Amino acid sequence: RLRKLNVIQKEVEPPEYDGPDAPEILLVTWGSSRGAALEAGMRLKETGKAVGNLHFDQVWPLVPEQFLDRLKSAGRVVSVEGNATGQFARLIRRETGFEIKDLILRCDGLPFTAGYILERL
Repeated sequence: RLRKLNVIQKEVEPPEYDGPDAPEILLVTWGSSRGAALEAGMRLKETGKAVGNLHFDQVWPLVPEQFLDRLKSAGRVVSVEGNATGQFARLIRRETGFEIKDLILRCDGLPFTAGYILERL
């Protein structure tokens, strides 16, 4: 089984990144929060902020070499997740040691909106 994991890790799609090399704010998303986070990022860019969006289509297994430098180079990393506990941020910490301290969570059954994200930033 462990040998299979090594093979799978070679096939993992890297997360998609949009933004400058070292953004002031990096929004990390997976699943349905992507669109709202992209819109929030565009609105922040209009105010002069350097914003990046890092979106994971696949959340397991994680390949830190594909994204860890992006997390480390950002001024502030914010995980935008549709759950109550920041599960993906915890998974990233467990697998990489990098702690995402800022979370924007939603667990009321409603979709994320750019306004919701901006209010919480």
